[in-house]
Amino acid sequence: MSDTTATDGRVIGERALQTRRRILEATAALLREQGALDVKAMDVAREVGTSPATFYQYFADVEDAIFALALELPEKVAPIQTQFESDWSGPAGLDLARQAVSDYTDFWDENAAVLRVLLLRADERDERFRQVRRDYNAPFMTAMVAKVRSAQDGGRIAGVIDAEATAGAMLAALDRLPNYREGFEKRGTSREAMIETVARLLHSSLTGEPLS
Repeated sequence: MSDTTATDGRVIGERALQTRRRILEATAALLREQGALDVKAMDVAREVGTSPATFYQYFADVEDAIFALALELPEKVAPIQTQFESDWSGPAGLDLARQAVSDYTDFWDENAAVLRVLLLRADERDERFRQVRRDYNAPFMTAMVAKVRSAQDGGRIAGVIDAEATAGAMLAALDRLPNYREGFEKRGTSREAMIETVARLLHSSLTGEPLS
């Protein structure tokens, strides 16, 4: 469903768009508090101060609302993707990688509830969510593959290393590590230490610079 139509296909106006926005914001808030399995349409409607019937004018079910939130992620993450496109070679490279990892971790903290559902549904081969994940991942993959190939051209990374596999492994680390941060912190690993470690691994893996 597009941003401008109701579930019955009718084009909706500005006031209805504002209601739809409030429903999405309430869904996101409840996801953070309860998790996807526990959020019901009536809970969202109550949070907004409307009826379940109004919810169903805009979304077929709660997962449909979560999907609408997931569709917003590629645009939200675009500024961080741009950081991955910058030149990480030279003395400032590690600082740029560190900032990118820090900003990505902040992004995960702000959008964790929706990102977890996105990754889970995509892993379950739900094609709608898989397409969003592809759109979300593509700029990161393109930028990281380009870095590895540039380093290979410069003789800093061996040609036997596959650029796509390297980029995929680094993106998987970026996406999965925030889920385990609470466990790390219980064992004494701080957020700052995790960011520093991931940034150094990422920088070295993509540029071929020595891991220091």
